[in-house]
Amino acid sequence: MTDPAAHSHDDPFWRDLLSGQIRSKLWMRSFFHLISPGAGHRCHLCWAPFEGLAAPVMRKIGRGPWRRNPRFCDECERAFREHRGGAEVELAVLYADVRGSTQMAAQMQPTEFAALMQRFFIVATKVLTGNRAVIDKMVGDEVIGIFMAGMVGPSYRRDAVQAGLDLLRATGHADAGGPWLPIGVGVHSGISFVGSIGDENNYEFAALGETMNTGARLVAAAGAGELVISDTLWPDVAAGIKAEPRSLDLKGIDGPVTAHVARVGRG
Repeated sequence: MTDPAAHSHDDPFWRDLLSGQIRSKLWMRSFFHLISPGAGHRCHLCWAPFEGLAAPVMRKIGRGPWRRNPRFCDECERAFREHRGGAEVELAVLYADVRGSTQMAAQMQPTEFAALMQRFFIVATKVLTGNRAVIDKMVGDEVIGIFMAGMVGPSYRRDAVQAGLDLLRATGHADAGGPWLPIGVGVHSGISFVGSIGDENNYEFAALGETMNTGARLVAAAGAGELVISDTLWPDVAAGIKAEPRSLDLKGIDGPVTAHVARVGRG
């Protein structure tokens, strides 16, 4: 049996990939976006398009959707399988969570609620990948995107905040009639472990650590239509957006935490 600890260290492959040292990977993401800019369904790591005119070519070169997890292509899955492990890297994380989903589910037919969540996931995927994120997870009523400095460049913190604002607009929070789905968003930045975790039969691409935990706490504090930005990330975006400071009591953290709350104006 393989020792799980053997795959948990700071792996050179993952460090090179996630830090941008493997330049071909960055070039590939830009190229795939260029040849199919409107694709809403694509690999969340390399951005290979799964729909549109380029999709048949992608399948022929081994970059069709991975059957076990269609968020990634077969070629990226091969990398996960062959290089289980990861690296600690600088990133920004975005959590987007539906507000009042339990009450919605109780008032809607299951298929109707599922269709609403599917619409949210499609819209969120388009917004996040359009801002150069990697989708970490889509589960329940929540979407998590990560913006890695090595893949996005020095603007990764600003891109995360912009994605949050864009997602609020895409869900109707800037519309005069109000949102078609109420969501809250939390954004934070710091060091996380990113890579392929699990055993030979069950593994996934994931980001782990206190940076991710803090992002989850921030989104829990966000009301409908609010983007809660951590004080750590705020200096990178303060000159470009309006936000109000807010003192938060976050679960698992002693004492109040300062954050900054932004909204999108209604037309």
